[in-house]
Amino acid sequence: MVLLLCCLIPAGCGGDAPTPAASTAGGGFGAVERAADGQTVRWWMYGGDVAINRYVDRHVVPAAAARGVTLRRVPITDTADAVNRVVAERRAGRDSGGAVDLIWINGENFAAGKEAGLWLEDWAGRLPNARGLDLDAPIVAEDFRVPVDGQESPWSRAAFVFAYDRARVTDPPSDLDGLLAYARAHPGRVAYPAPPDFTGSAFVRQAVQRLGSERAGLDYLRRLKPFTYRKGRVQPKSEQELSTLFADGQVDFAMSYDASFVARGVRQGTFPETTRPFLIGGGSLQNTSYVVIPANAANREGAQVVADVLLAPRLQALKADPAVLGVPTVLEPDRLTARERRLFRAAGSPYLLESLGTPLTELPADRVEPIEQAWTREVLR
Repeated sequence: MVLLLCCLIPAGCGGDAPTPAASTAGGGFGAVERAADGQTVRWWMYGGDVAINRYVDRHVVPAAAARGVTLRRVPITDTADAVNRVVAERRAGRDSGGAVDLIWINGENFAAGKEAGLWLEDWAGRLPNARGLDLDAPIVAEDFRVPVDGQESPWSRAAFVFAYDRARVTDPPSDLDGLLAYARAHPGRVAYPAPPDFTGSAFVRQAVQRLGSERAGLDYLRRLKPFTYRKGRVQPKSEQELSTLFADGQVDFAMSYDASFVARGVRQGTFPETTRPFLIGGGSLQNTSYVVIPANAANREGAQVVADVLLAPRLQALKADPAVLGVPTVLEPDRLTARERRLFRAAGSPYLLESLGTPLTELPADRVEPIEQAWTREVLR
């Protein structure tokens, strides 16, 4: 729907007229901060994760207030809700004073909005705390293979991680061949959510990337299907449903594109304390979460300050702390001071992986839906 709506935007909104520059004339980021003082930033973000909401409310909101910006979360269930609001405003000719100041964006919606000229340009690399980023690294410079080009700023990192209960499984599979062998030896004990569920789609993409091609990945999943939960005739509809089957002992593995999901599950009491995370294939599908500022945002300067706050080493370290979120940082240790590096020396946790292995690069955003459709045609049916 977002792609279709963006295609309806007149060409003048996305290409002929330049997107307003991010910086305030003269004075560098200091001028941005002075303009931001007293602004209220409305951050449209997925509201269904209690732990992330708590982190934002307890840590990000006060840090933004200390820099003169009031931050308000606008909880949404789908990123498309925020993007469509921006689209509607632009189609109505509202090129400034928009209701959306900042969005926690996903790759597909970023790509669609970038093509339509919805986003503020040339600001992310100018944030003071961007010094801690490797802006040339593909995992930061590209969002689902779409060049970021300074239009969004990273704030969190995601990795596709599996879980097992060591009280039931002593030796989890280390690669896809091992997973297939396990499924054959234990029929019905392996499952994954059906795409287009986000987690199920990521599992399919990991198979495609790990095996080197779409054809090889789909062939593998066809071979796996007869040995999955209920012989693949009934599949979990979501990550939550799969996690429930895992917690109830009906399947042996869970999975998530959240590297801290095991820690959260144990903390909430939904997973047994014997649950442990693991990787399949010595690495994981990884991507970066970004925030983006609409070009017509009413409080663009305040939104830039909030984006800078999100990159502050202290807040990144808090987010990485297993007791808070356990989410991997986007900062590079060798770009931080010795004092800042010490912030990340939190106690280890058996529920978090010390290493996420070799990253598997995400597929281009425009390949996600076609692969999901191919899975439906060739694997599901």
